[in-house]
Amino acid sequence: MGDGRLSAPTGLDGVPMHAVTQLLDRLAAADEAQFLVTWTEQMLSGRARLDPALAVRLLRAYRETGRVDRARELAASLPSSPSSWNPLDTARLAIERAILCTIDGRADHAEAELRQASRALTVASRGTGLREQLDMHLTSAQLELRLNRVQQAQAALRLAEHVAERLEDGAWRVAVSMSLGHLAMRLADPRTAARHYGAALQRSAARGLAGMRAHGNLAIALGSIGQFDDARANAATACQIAGEIAAGWRHADAYDVLAIVEIAADRPVAALQALDDAHAALGELEQPTLRYQLAGHRALALAMLGRAQAAKQWLAKTDKLRADLFQVDAIDEQDLVATRSRMLEACGQHKEALEVALPHAERLPDAFVTGSLNLVIARCALSLGDQETARVAVERAALSGDRHAWVFPDRQQSATLWQMALKSGDSRVVRYAEKILAVITNGVAPPSMPPPSARGASIPPPRGSFPSIPPPSARGSFPSLPGAPDDSSEFDMLPEGETLIYVTTPQGVTRVRSSEMSTATEGSTLIVDTITHQLRVEGREVSLERRRALEPLVVQLLRRAREGLSAEEILRAAGGPGPESADAEHRVRVLISRVRDLLGDPTAIERVRDAGEHGKTRYRLSPGVNFALIEPLYTS
Repeated sequence: MGDGRLSAPTGLDGVPMHAVTQLLDRLAAADEAQFLVTWTEQMLSGRARLDPALAVRLLRAYRETGRVDRARELAASLPSSPSSWNPLDTARLAIERAILCTIDGRADHAEAELRQASRALTVASRGTGLREQLDMHLTSAQLELRLNRVQQAQAALRLAEHVAERLEDGAWRVAVSMSLGHLAMRLADPRTAARHYGAALQRSAARGLAGMRAHGNLAIALGSIGQFDDARANAATACQIAGEIAAGWRHADAYDVLAIVEIAADRPVAALQALDDAHAALGELEQPTLRYQLAGHRALALAMLGRAQAAKQWLAKTDKLRADLFQVDAIDEQDLVATRSRMLEACGQHKEALEVALPHAERLPDAFVTGSLNLVIARCALSLGDQETARVAVERAALSGDRHAWVFPDRQQSATLWQMALKSGDSRVVRYAEKILAVITNGVAPPSMPPPSARGASIPPPRGSFPSIPPPSARGSFPSLPGAPDDSSEFDMLPEGETLIYVTTPQGVTRVRSSEMSTATEGSTLIVDTITHQLRVEGREVSLERRRALEPLVVQLLRRAREGLSAEEILRAAGGPGPESADAEHRVRVLISRVRDLLGDPTAIERVRDAGEHGKTRYRLSPGVNFALIEPLYTS
């Protein structure tokens, strides 16, 4: 559209409003929010009354173009409860207000606005309002994340995905898929994020801005789960597109994405080259947040290379840039802590690195960067001879990696830790250690599920911008790897109907064929089979099908047979209200009593107390219980 069209909205009064709004919605879906703002403002100039349908679309366009203050002003000028409005416009207004309240940290007001949106949608005409439902669920997920209510955020994301599947196809799906991908990444579900980014990429113009963003985010996710070649290819494509159509800070950001991928791939020299290219593309532009992230990534890459003094200098620059920023995301704050700890480790200051890192070891437990931080803790503790701290830290990293499919950097430096993790009593830790040792050997991650074979079903597909993207997240389907501990050749050698399983005993975790289960569990008086959900104790069989709250607790007690579980860990394993609930202490006693009844021996679970004045009370399996825990080799 030319400038003449912008300044000449003549005859608009004769155009049906639904036709105008359809056009505006198509412009918004095509990432033309800035044009939408300019056109709508000129069209409304001199008018005393602002039509509700135009008002809510202009409000959204203001927010999407970064004019948040103007969006706040417009939202405040509109009726608080517009009873005469179309229900869909009422819902749109409430959703936009909820988003603004979430940005401002006013969670109570955001929840109230979302309730109003929900009420408006219940009175909308049947079969309408799917787009508004989608936006409502996405906004709800963002709010739940801000309140650290992860389960509720996951539920809202699933609802948003369900609604998105029911909507007609169109250009708008690019933005929706990207939003779903961003949410999945923030929920540490990179495989789901990959699926959504892939969907956005398929619908984007090959060399357009949306395609560039999709390539960049897909690269971050792939790199974080060990698919480094594909990640690098996507990042390079993003750099090429940015160079053609988005020179400046977007081009620099694309190179930053490439640097993140190279860091994840344990190629710090290549990361430094990408960061040099990023600074060259950025030139004299300010972009304080991007400069802060570039400096932090350079400090980390230098520390990985052992260039301690250079890393120290760049970390000082990062701190200075951080001081100039008004606000930094919690992930970025954790990333800075991990980079500082890694720099101190490179300097040989292991005690100082632990002092910096330990207070943050259990914050943001599902984040990629927290796994990397725990590996720094484990390596430093091991250097100081503190085997127990090293064990706890590497198991924290392994459990996060196994749950989310992360593949953390500094793998060769952590090889001793992964060898140590093979001796863990938790099969999830052992499985992840086997996976990382395979990455060290082969360069890519092995499958997290059995590879396809002629006699089995194929692997389900993997579950699949903001200016700068925090360190890696995950995704993808994997090739089969020769020589890896869980490779396809071992699977293909199995007879028909047989599979591989993990058996955990007091001696540790072993991998056996299912036909060898009897031999592996011989002499065990307590056997818990998580595949058939059966418990066998002293020849007595008990089904766990109707005891689903107790089964995960019993499994955790066996995995942690040596150290036991604290009250908080017991509540977490059993599900339901956490340690902050009023009856938490009573629930722990009831749960342990039910486990003792299940095992038929009150002495099977003993109560111990950690050393020290503030030592925690723990419940653990009695050392005299000879147990066996049977688990599948792979988890979906």
